[in-house]
Amino acid sequence: MTSQVCARCDARTGKPVLVGHVHSASAGGRTLYSCPEHALTFPRPIDPVAQIDALRRARKEETAS
Repeated sequence: MTSQVCARCDARTGKPVLVGHVHSASAGGRTLYSCPEHALTFPRPIDPVAQIDALRRARKEETAS
């Protein structure tokens, strides 16, 4: 992978870690990268499939009781 700029410290890194996506209504979005040292300072992305499964399980438990 090519070097990227860390979204936290603005330094170039040769080992970029994907930490998020920024969506924009007026233009294409962009991908946020971080250096390995700052990668853990970003919130973990939410998995929409896991979130939907959890909501379905919760609904089933509500209707079962």
